Parts: sequence; C-alpha cells; structure tokens
Amino acid sequence: MKTQVGAGVDFAVLANKVGVFVPSVESGQRVEQGTVLGSVEDRQLVSPVGATVVSVIAARTTVPANYPVVTLRFDGFGLTGDLSNLVATVGNAPFAGKFQVTDGVGPTDCSGVVPLASDASSGAEGQSSTISISDSYACLIPTDSLVRAGQSAILVVTAQARNDVASLPVTAVAGRLQKGQVRRPDGTVLDVGLGATDGARIEITSGLKAGDAVSATPPDLDPQSK
Repeated sequence: MKTQVGAGVDFAVLANKVGVFVPSVESGQRVEQGTVLGSVEDRQLVSPVGATVVSVIAARTTVPANYPVVTLRFDGFGLTGDLSNLVATVGNAPFAGKFQVTDGVGPTDCSGVVPLASDASSGAEGQSSTISISDSYACLIPTDSLVRAGQSAILVVTAQARNDVASLPVTAVAGRLQKGQVRRPDGTVLDVGLGATDGARIEITSGLKAGDAVSATPPDLDPQSK
C-alpha cells in the first residue's frame, strides 16, 4: 500500500489467548524493546519497541484472545494503513512488514506491525477500563532510519501462511469468526471452530477432521432448516 511517514504512534498490545490478564507495568512507565508488559495465563506479552505505557486495563481482568490490554506510545516514526482485509483473512496473526521510502531509505524491515489504539478510557487508580483499536495498523520505523514526517512510502505487510490444515469451502459454513456451524449429510447441525480463510476456503479448528463429510449448504441457508 501507498502511505506517508508520520510522527508518533499510539498502539495496542493484544492478549494472545483467553484468560486472566496480569500486568507487569503501569501507566507512564518507560519500557524497552522486549520488556514484559504482563501475561495472560502462561503467555507473556512483550513490547516490540522502546515506548511509553499510556494505559493498562485493570489487573485480573478475564479477557478473550486479541483483546487490547496495554496501550503504548512510540516516540518515533511510523507508516499507517488499513489492514481490515488482511485481518479478515488471517485474523490477528503476527504481521511482518517492509517499507521503501520514495527517494529515500529502504527496503527496510519494520520494527513491528501493530494495531493502532484510537482511544483509551481511564478507570480507577489510573488504569484503563477500555482500549479501542481500529482497522488501521502501523509499521514502526527503526529509530536509526533516516526519515522525516510527510515522506511518501510503499508498505508491504505479510502474515504467515497456514499449511496442512483441515478446511471447507466458505459456502458450506455458517459463520466466519471463530465459531460456526455445518450440516452433516444426515441433516444434523454441528458446531465447529473456525480459523483463517483465504476467501474461498476456511480453516476448521475443531468439530471436524479431515475426511468428514458435510452438506454443501450451511444450516442458515438451507430452506429445510427453518
């Protein structure tokens, strides 16, 4: 995508699984790359860059996967872009990025590709009750890259491909986000877990295994299901 260099980026760190969030930092604290920001169950969350903590949700909050738990402010340059189509395809999988500034530096790897934080509502004791994010993500430019605000650039964002997974045509599945339903040939409806999709096929994470047969028509589109 075509984009422009901007100064200062507020971004969110997302929970990497379902569970109880335990913070290790507090609002206003300066952190370095690799600093542990907190954990969700047995999974640690770390800062991709040196930044300042803007807000942290309340300790011991039970959160779903991909829930924003910490907002950080990167006092450097970044490139922003709408990744809604990519997120819809692969979910909030880890992204990587590379950029080329027009008549400038590059191609250079992003220090991180992170979701932009659009708002944080303050709660008790300086903690945040909610953190809002948008469909826009930011490529954090390494601090040793010679760039300036307003320069044009090309940004390429990639996600890791999923191979050798059980999948079905999207036309055979009711639902798209994490949970869905399929109909077996005998007419019974089965709940299934859903994962990544390429727009034509969708990953089945639970409820079915490779070789299982299902109807080509999903439950909510079958007139006989009403």
